[in-house]
Amino acid sequence: MKRAGSNLRGLVRLRSVRERDSRIGLAAALAEERAVLDQIAELERQLAAVSTHATTDVASFQARQHHREALGDALVAARAGLESAQGLTLLARNRWIEDRSRLAAVESLVARRVAAALQERRRREDREQDEVGTDLWRRAQSEMEAS
Repeated sequence: MKRAGSNLRGLVRLRSVRERDSRIGLAAALAEERAVLDQIAELERQLAAVSTHATTDVASFQARQHHREALGDALVAARAGLESAQGLTLLARNRWIEDRSRLAAVESLVARRVAAALQERRRREDREQDEVGTDLWRRAQSEMEAS
């Protein structure tokens, strides 16, 4: 039983480390997703801020159009990055849920084994007390018969 308890403690430590690592991975994936969302919001703000009023200067018109196209391209790339970040977040969340479930299962097993060991110890103590009580009763009966 000592060996099995030691193995279970090791398994709990291993599962705890894996759960913690996957939780850290999920936090990093969520942070990345938020960063991409912030980038998209900023690009959308910049795109909306680009002046739309007419200009007579061809060079400034071309520069503004080029800037708009560049912002649009960056926005498309950022949105694609968001899809990727959301996919990674989903994978990280699923991994964390799986690791958390495995840890809970092992902890539950350990708790059940501890409860069973306590129950067995109580049964043993009760048996010992019953034996002591029986011995005392027999002695008392013997003394009563002898007198």
